[in-house]
Amino acid sequence: MALRAARHRRSWKRRFLAGASAAAAAGLAVTATMAINAEAAWTSSWNVSASGWSAADSPQVSVDRQGDALLAWTAGDMSTTYSYQRVQTRVQYASGTKGAIRTLSPDGAAVSWPETASDDTGDSAVVWQQDSQVVGRRVAASGSLVGPLQKLSTSAPATTPVVAVTPGGTAMAAWAEIRDGSWYAVARRIKLDGTVGAPITLGSGSAEKPAIGVDRNGQFVVAWARASDVVARRITSTSVSATKVLTTPIASYGGFGMVRVGVDRDGDAVISYHSGGGAVAQVWASRWSRTGTLAAPLRISAAADNAGFHHALATDLDGDSMIVWTRYANGKLELLGRRLSAGGTRGAVTTLGLGDRPDLALDDDGDGMLVFHTVVAKSTPPYSYTKTSARLVSRSGTFGATKTLTSDGRVPQVDTAPSARFTVVWQQESFPYPIKSVTGP
Repeated sequence: MALRAARHRRSWKRRFLAGASAAAAAGLAVTATMAINAEAAWTSSWNVSASGWSAADSPQVSVDRQGDALLAWTAGDMSTTYSYQRVQTRVQYASGTKGAIRTLSPDGAAVSWPETASDDTGDSAVVWQQDSQVVGRRVAASGSLVGPLQKLSTSAPATTPVVAVTPGGTAMAAWAEIRDGSWYAVARRIKLDGTVGAPITLGSGSAEKPAIGVDRNGQFVVAWARASDVVARRITSTSVSATKVLTTPIASYGGFGMVRVGVDRDGDAVISYHSGGGAVAQVWASRWSRTGTLAAPLRISAAADNAGFHHALATDLDGDSMIVWTRYANGKLELLGRRLSAGGTRGAVTTLGLGDRPDLALDDDGDGMLVFHTVVAKSTPPYSYTKTSARLVSRSGTFGATKTLTSDGRVPQVDTAPSARFTVVWQQESFPYPIKSVTGP
């Protein structure tokens, strides 16, 4: 029954995307029947965070191969004097059952920016910034905590952690920290039992957030920005590769940043990033094969476009990627997207309308979802509201119609099960700012 339902969802999705694409090409409106079918496949949104707690932005979600999702966020108890933020998690099972809320961080600590990743069976790792250090903790598939809180960084301040988990459960965290006045990129394993490995100094870095991905064989790719370039290294269970410079042909007077990594099943990596300075900021992508071959950087945004701050990258198991980015146009931010094939062919650019803070997820075969938020002006105070929306993406790179998930939400994040069942999480924009989630289609 589960397999039949998954096939039905995928068949419906392809018919919907194909119909939307054909209608658009013919200059026709997408029919109301399509919209009804799309909405019927979504669950109702629900409050992830506890009543009486006020959450911060940038909640996170990771989904295992059964479709169970771990949601992570920061929130403070408004009934307490100082309402200290705590890192909290909660499991949403594919069946729809919700687990208990777990608090991972101690009371009184200054915490921010949790990141999470899960293995095939739902055992997860959560990392975050705490009191100028980077810390982490394991969470079992049941939602229970495994082992003690672990300090991962070796110096302070340490910031902007990211994490990936192998199919079998070994996690790797990466972050930036200052040693003797200089920034370094550092990585460290967090094992299934909650113990940690030795720190791995990757090399000189910057305060920019690194990026990390992992293939189906358990090989990690970590990429990060330095003062004048973007570099990457591979980490296996027994070795760390030499540093690979990705950006040698690109002039960037303002430096590089916003690094993202996508990895296919065998370890071929796509690394996307911003270049600053010059006339306009631009988005690029480098392809680094598992054999070590580095292709020339590909310009993703148009040469004349001034790219915005945020962009998103997702890669399927065959190595095909989708990239969505923002650009400034007439004083507003709009979204654009294009496909990048495993062979390095850039698809046509699709203009997606106004939006910001994009996030992407692709399933095993490349069917995906884009989520984003849009600030909409209105004539009465507070003179704007923020809505969170989603668009399906076909494996050929076609974007479906926009579906509004909420008219009161910001900073959405999305992840997927292997067969295109997506879990989305966001922060409600209005007080008391709960974290909310929905699953579909």
